[in-house]
Amino acid sequence: MSILTKILVAFTLWLPLSSYSLGIGEIKVNSRLNQNLNAQILLVLSNGENLSDIKIKLATQSKFDEAGLLRLPYLSSICFSTKVLPDGTLYITLTTNEPVKETFLHFLLEVNVLKSTLYREYTVLIDPPSVYLN
Repeated sequence: MSILTKILVAFTLWLPLSSYSLGIGEIKVNSRLNQNLNAQILLVLSNGENLSDIKIKLATQSKFDEAGLLRLPYLSSICFSTKVLPDGTLYITLTTNEPVKETFLHFLLEVNVLKSTLYREYTVLIDPPSVYLN
């Protein structure tokens, strides 16, 4: 095999990896039970990607069904938006207009970037109960 062939094979194998440049991090909740939801998820984009190309929402009922999850009605009240910090860090923000009364939020996030769609499942424990030792 010639050197040129080896380079072309290596480049071809590397090319698909470079097209998946979106990263979705862990969720951080900044609110408590009976407060409006305030949470953030770290978002990582590669150079050249625009924040305006990204659409974030709760996954459809059919995707919840495929994942074996219940899409409970209160999950529809979660609003998703993006936020850029002064240092350039990107976040998905999750908010609600009403206080969250559920101690667990279990949902499937859908992120659309141009022609790609990514899904990520999150389970959030809000205001965990205290453990008292006697």
